[in-house]
Amino acid sequence: MLSRERILKLEILTPDETHAKIISATNKQFSLQNSPTGKSDMLLIIKGRGLPEIDAGNEVDVIAHMKSGERTKYPSYVTVSTEYQLNVVIKTDKPRIMQERRRYYKVEADINCIINAIERNGKRMVLETPIVAQIRDLNIGGIFLDIRGNELQKSDILLLTILFETKNVDIAAEILRVQTNAAGDVTGYGCRFTNLTPTIEETFAKYVFRVQLDNFKD
Repeated sequence: MLSRERILKLEILTPDETHAKIISATNKQFSLQNSPTGKSDMLLIIKGRGLPEIDAGNEVDVIAHMKSGERTKYPSYVTVSTEYQLNVVIKTDKPRIMQERRRYYKVEADINCIINAIERNGKRMVLETPIVAQIRDLNIGGIFLDIRGNELQKSDILLLTILFETKNVDIAAEILRVQTNAAGDVTGYGCRFTNLTPTIEETFAKYVFRVQLDNFKD
């Protein structure tokens, strides 16, 4: 099901070969609710001024730009169209994933985290003295850790506590890449999350979206 909180913006296009853009709206400019038609359809409502007027019943394509980087196209049709409101029924049971710019949008970060334990070859080692590290970039799928002077290995699973400003997040991350400099010294580790839950994913998505907005304002 489409979730407004996970969408950066929606675009409505003509369904013909020209794919002309009719309107674009950020997630603060529209609402989504269950369609009165039942089934799995969603009702998209856009309110504003000077909206394009389209005959009711006309077919359109809705493209959802997700915070994760995906773009998904849905066949849709118009039910209400005035200068001040546009209602579109989205057929969510017929999505088409479009070419992705990036599976997960990555942003630079400067977040502290603590490594509490390491799993290696099926064995867990709880650290008497947790390792403090810096997260240098983050996306919904993983992080890059700045850790020096530690003998971590590829395929190690790190049990982390990420120290966000408003909450701490406990999560596991597997080391996929060990980064070194020209001298062969380890400069950091690229990791992917292995136990991502919808709640944690939403926390990461909100952080990524906030950084995106800040970068856009700059």
